[in-house]
Amino acid sequence: MKKVEDYRPDEIEFVAESNEVPQSSGQFETVDEAHKFMTDNFLFMTSKFTALRKMDEFEIDQLRAEYINELENNHPAIEKVLYDAVVALEDAKKAEKDAKEYVNASLNKIKSLAREVKEGTTEMNLDQAYTYELVFNGKRYYYTIMDGEIKLAGIREVPHHEQDDLISTAERNALSFIKMKKAVNG
Repeated sequence: MKKVEDYRPDEIEFVAESNEVPQSSGQFETVDEAHKFMTDNFLFMTSKFTALRKMDEFEIDQLRAEYINELENNHPAIEKVLYDAVVALEDAKKAEKDAKEYVNASLNKIKSLAREVKEGTTEMNLDQAYTYELVFNGKRYYYTIMDGEIKLAGIREVPHHEQDDLISTAERNALSFIKMKKAVNG
């Protein structure tokens, strides 16, 4: 309980209650008489103790004014600081998330480039006007005209669901490849 500084109410009423001992052990004219009563009737030791007591109307009014002042003047400013901190935290979390995404994207790019370097290969877009797709033995062979030469540029498997449609094309290409081998090998 908050105390009003340098104030003592006219009447003190403690909140301690018991059915085993009396609330009061009597009224005395002086502190010495009260002390003599305790010494004559009880075995005790003096003790430091902080007790709870009831506040009077003056104290209640003073504390009410203090918390109203806190509520009306200080609390809104503190809530604003909290709100600003929450917004800043959310912004920081978003910035952190974005930064992590940039780092991951950079790492993926590094890995991709490192893989290309290790493989020693790179993709090259071929001009459609000079690139040919030939079907043979369940595969698609890609030839392109490069520097005056027809070069094999790539090979892909023909999916099973397309193979039946391409049988006649594959047969014609097979005959052409046989003729080419004979011409090259002489």
